[in-house]
Amino acid sequence: MNAADLWQMILAAPADADLKTQYVQALTQAGDWRADLFSLAAEYKRLRSGSYIDRAQALKPRLDGLIADWRADLSGRSDAWPGEIEFVLGWPIELNIKAADFARHAGEIVATLPVRHLNLVAVSDLPGVFEVPQLRQIASLDGSKQIWSDDAIRALASSSALRALRWLDLSHGGITEAQVEILAASPSLRTVAMIDLSDNPTRDPVDGAAGAGWDWMTGKIVLESVALPEFGVELEHRHGEITWLHALWNFLEAYPPSRYSF
Repeated sequence: MNAADLWQMILAAPADADLKTQYVQALTQAGDWRADLFSLAAEYKRLRSGSYIDRAQALKPRLDGLIADWRADLSGRSDAWPGEIEFVLGWPIELNIKAADFARHAGEIVATLPVRHLNLVAVSDLPGVFEVPQLRQIASLDGSKQIWSDDAIRALASSSALRALRWLDLSHGGITEAQVEILAASPSLRTVAMIDLSDNPTRDPVDGAAGAGWDWMTGKIVLESVALPEFGVELEHRHGEITWLHALWNFLEAYPPSRYSF
């Protein structure tokens, strides 16, 4: 199967890792320059994770140049809608955009990019964005650093389009305890693994907010030290077990979890 056909399949199933592997293989076989982009991005990640910072930085100008080339290649289609594409390991899978613009252009966007990670701005200007069907492919949503109205919180909590959502950032959002109560009661958010509610007026109910003890010999979290804050206990008493309240417990090896792991 050629790269063009595989790209169309990826747009239809952006979470399919096997399709992405086949796509990179097809690019390599075809001698497509984007194969170099993915190879370089993987090497950059390997060096950084191994603390070879200087060697990673030496690769960055070449990596940035290849990303700029692909950004230019996509610009003919993406110029029709406002928003900034972010590349993750070479993939154009993250988008910064206003809620109203995403709602208006969502069909064109997902026909152009395999978006998995969305950074929405001005959510309270259009709470109806949470009924846009294209949200069904979004695994992580950053709605931080903006004030969330009650209408926006209710729209998020009642959305039927968040079936893939696993990571949600609502930090610095002016979130109140009454709004957290709405989130806790939401069936739509039951499968979300991580919600960041830090730096809000509300008491933070997530177990990570209470901190944890560390074993100085192993460098690992002492399991017995992980506990829900009082507000989290109250929420589960009223609404039953809530996955995202236990984010620290769920991701003991890597907390907080990277949004790109979903």
